[in-house]
Amino acid sequence: MTHSESDSVTFPVILLWVTAVLFAGFGLGFVAAPRYFADLITGSEPTVPSAVIDMRATYGGVALGMGLSFGIAATRRRLLRPALVASLLVVGCIGGARLIGIVADGQPNDFMILFLATEVIFVALFVLALRQVGSRTGQDSS
Repeated sequence: MTHSESDSVTFPVILLWVTAVLFAGFGLGFVAAPRYFADLITGSEPTVPSAVIDMRATYGGVALGMGLSFGIAATRRRLLRPALVASLLVVGCIGGARLIGIVADGQPNDFMILFLATEVIFVALFVLALRQVGSRTGQDSS
């Protein structure tokens, strides 16, 4: 790999690492303290044990697993593009579902607006990173 090729890898790899850390951190938070983070983010917390268990598993376990997967992929060149595509799809679907919720349910709190804005920004960053990876490797960037 030439110096210019290593420079073109920097942005996609850093973006994938940032994504990994954010997902893993979110997941760890919900595994460790689901009631606290639910209340912090939504303004309410689950009231029955099964709801706490499910939140710990779904919000915590899934996000932690995805964060670890993205982190592993960031260390393996052959997994960079598939992990960026997966990140784009996951964050895009989270943002799309959040937007549907905002439209259907109304009255989002500040966290919901902040998360939606962040998801839109990350989707754009994933598209840019995929174009960079595609142009570097000669793969179709579409």
